[in-house]
Amino acid sequence: MKIRQIMIASLLLFSGTKALAQPERVSVWDGFGDNVYMDAGVGVQALFAPGWQDIAFGKQITPALNLGVGKWITPFWGLHLDVFGYSQNGYRGTPLDKGVEPFSPLNRVDVGYDGSFRYYLRYLGVRADFRLSLLNLITGCEREGALYDLVPFAGMGYKHAFAYRGTTRENLFTGHVGVRNRFSVHRLLDVNVDVVSEWTDNYVNPTKGRYMASVALSAGVSVYLGRRAFRKPVITVPVEAVRYRVDTVLVREVEVPGKDRVIGRVNADRSKWNVVMASIRFSVNRNKPNEGQETQLYEVARFLHDNPGAAVCVEGYADATSGSETYNRELAGQRAEYVKKQLVDKYGVRSSQVTTKTVGTDVQPYKGEPVWNCVALIRLVK
Repeated sequence: MKIRQIMIASLLLFSGTKALAQPERVSVWDGFGDNVYMDAGVGVQALFAPGWQDIAFGKQITPALNLGVGKWITPFWGLHLDVFGYSQNGYRGTPLDKGVEPFSPLNRVDVGYDGSFRYYLRYLGVRADFRLSLLNLITGCEREGALYDLVPFAGMGYKHAFAYRGTTRENLFTGHVGVRNRFSVHRLLDVNVDVVSEWTDNYVNPTKGRYMASVALSAGVSVYLGRRAFRKPVITVPVEAVRYRVDTVLVREVEVPGKDRVIGRVNADRSKWNVVMASIRFSVNRNKPNEGQETQLYEVARFLHDNPGAAVCVEGYADATSGSETYNRELAGQRAEYVKKQLVDKYGVRSSQVTTKTVGTDVQPYKGEPVWNCVALIRLVK
């Protein structure tokens, strides 16, 4: 007879819960456009080819422009592609007695009295790089909503120099390293300050060195085209449902819609009772439960009414990946007290049957899913 009752209770558990609510999955991974951004910048640059000391530094400063697109693959690293260019100024000494002649036509180049000349570059390039979120790497987690981030990057590219004022047309491979100071002013808008160093073959004055370098300083903005977050998909309405029949407690957890798993079955021997009766979910930084979990509180209250000698403990937890330890402990305590107040004030449970315990971040009951730890567990202790 008892086996039959347990089977009936199990059927009610699986069928009744599905009738109450269909779990809804909210995901930030729905489209490729998530965490994709476009950026643009304008600034100044200087070319450091051999002999650059012989031209006034002010004359070496030229405009620098860039337009790009990027995507953060994870909170820790991403990829970026941009188009850059405009102009650079340089200097070349021309020792005529060694047979090294300046570019032609000479009448469009500024030639010095000693045979040296200043030349002008007009160019356009494309480059790709690998980027790191340095502060996310240091903290080991996504700092959602953080005001500042330091983003080092490195990559390679291609640069086309146009024939202009005596300089020849050239196609060059480039390498670059840099760092971006990223200031988040809105969830979809960043302000950036970039410093980039680039190097390439020295075709300006090849007798003096194989490579030449440039340094650019620019300011710009990044605009995100879609969602900007990396939270994994979560279930928002009720994750756990609890039913009590005869002298057996069944605890059911819904992990994925359509897949149910019984995670606890406890017999009437009360000395073994210390199981989770319900798990009340909260959003990050909130001390009031998510909507759609009233049935859990109702069932816990009904069990306590039917069993006056029983008692529960409401344990308050917090997500260890966000907030300070002190803040999370206070928040966890508020969550536990709120659930107790609901059981006592709304559902008429005797206060002596409900105690609270603040756990905070000392224990994380759900491994691998930080946001699930924003929770109050109702544990049967007597």
